[in-house]
Amino acid sequence: MDTFRTFYDFSELKAYLKNERAGQSIGLVPTMGALHEGHLSLVKKAHNENDLVVVTIFVNPKQFNDPTDLKKYPRTIEKDLGLLSKFKNVLICIPNEDAVYPKNDPYQPVDLGRLNEVLEGKYRPGHFDGVAHVVHNFFRFIEPTRAYFGLKDYQQFAVIKKMTAQSGLQLELIGCETTRNKRGLALSSRNQNLSNKELEDALVIIDTLTFIKENRRKYNLDELKENAITRFKKSSLLLEYLEVVDSESFEKVNNIGTQTVCCVAAYCGEVRLIDNILLE
Repeated sequence: MDTFRTFYDFSELKAYLKNERAGQSIGLVPTMGALHEGHLSLVKKAHNENDLVVVTIFVNPKQFNDPTDLKKYPRTIEKDLGLLSKFKNVLICIPNEDAVYPKNDPYQPVDLGRLNEVLEGKYRPGHFDGVAHVVHNFFRFIEPTRAYFGLKDYQQFAVIKKMTAQSGLQLELIGCETTRNKRGLALSSRNQNLSNKELEDALVIIDTLTFIKENRRKYNLDELKENAITRFKKSSLLLEYLEVVDSESFEKVNNIGTQTVCCVAAYCGEVRLIDNILLE
């Protein structure tokens, strides 16, 4: 049975899954809308690996530490539905805030430890608490077999893995390679707020990450970071951080090993962009 349906609350969605799709595997793709090819690649993978895909579209206020950022976040629901309509066996859930965070909220806060204190945790206080909360509730309300996340938000995926383990939730978490445009810029919903010139300027991010990876054996780590930062600061972007950390704990490392990732955050005009590259 081929299906493309939209739901606006979890009770209707759960009733449909129970009555019409019992016993089928469910792949969940949580999004905040403003969909791009990166999101669609997650949907395609979920579609290939499950009987049914649920895509959530919800701009989560709890993960925005800056009200202005929340207000500016692009919302393109009609375009999003059009992009998803080409898929079969896809359900779209567009819940409101009261549905995601009901009075009898099942969420019990988890201890994110250092993940809440470094990089994104440091520069966006409260962000990961909001991520953990919303994803937990999606997992509880939808009960997916698998959930799919892009690894551009590498630290976020580590947060979700930690929350899932601490909450005792039973599902498979799948991290998917970052989707990039032809010149290497990581696709992001926030790219919609960039001018053509800013899209060009933002290429310094992937250029710097590539420099780090290609020269990881040529310099010691301090020299490598210093050279990379010097190169970056010749651009028009404002660097917030460039760090090389362990890809699980996100603690800083002294040497590049098999579980090392370089993470970058920077402002391109008023738009904050993040990206990373594994250095294995």
